[in-house]
Amino acid sequence: MMEEQKKEFIECECGTHLLEIIHDVEYFNEGKQVRQEFWLAMFVYGTYHKKPGLIERLKIVWNYLKTGKMHEDQLILNPEEAQKLADFINNNVISTEKS
Repeated sequence: MMEEQKKEFIECECGTHLLEIIHDVEYFNEGKQVRQEFWLAMFVYGTYHKKPGLIERLKIVWNYLKTGKMHEDQLILNPEEAQKLADFINNNVISTEKS
């Protein structure tokens, strides 16, 4: 069995979240069979690199007061980062169709 892994990191527009994408591939039976997965992990780091406006800060505070945690389930991608994500996935998908 042979295995390969590729990684890409994509930053959130807000500057505090990071998406890690791992493309994991395993080859079986001398390369005749393939198993591939895309793993996505989201991380929160640091403080805001871009100071949000008053309304955005109030929304963040209100959400924190209601739930006790910051929202870690959203990622805002600018067009460049969205293209980077699309390119990474498109460039690493291995066709499983038999010719």
